[in-house]
Amino acid sequence: MSIDVHRSAVYRAEDQWSTLLDRGGRLDFFGTVLDIPMQLRFGDLAAMQTYVDALVPDPPRVRVRRGQTRAHYEPEECVIAIPMESTWAARESVLLHEAAHHLAHIHNNHMQHGAPFTGHMLQLVEAQLGEPAALVLRAGYHESGALVPVS
Repeated sequence: MSIDVHRSAVYRAEDQWSTLLDRGGRLDFFGTVLDIPMQLRFGDLAAMQTYVDALVPDPPRVRVRRGQTRAHYEPEECVIAIPMESTWAARESVLLHEAAHHLAHIHNNHMQHGAPFTGHMLQLVEAQLGEPAALVLRAGYHESGALVPVS
């Protein structure tokens, strides 16, 4: 398996973006005021599964992941694993990230954080949270050095 050279750049951009979504509201973005939605927080796996079911075709199953360090997508099992011992992972940005892995895998046979992943992530974000949220994430990807497909 090759090294995922864009992983840390994607995580940096998405961590900053997710923090912005935690607050939501108006954002002065280089002189343009954008309305950024607050991201959803989920109380249980059933709510997360309902969200993922409506998000992507042939949705992955959402299950509990042991530990608290990270969520992940398991392509062999078609599963999104979410740590539930802490509430950090029970939020919309995490589910969007893991669903983007699902789409990059089924459409591009790609599991890393390169252009197929960021392209699917931006499409999901625009569809779910709107163009302003996708614009801010795209700018974050660009600033962090993550690959972004030309659209």
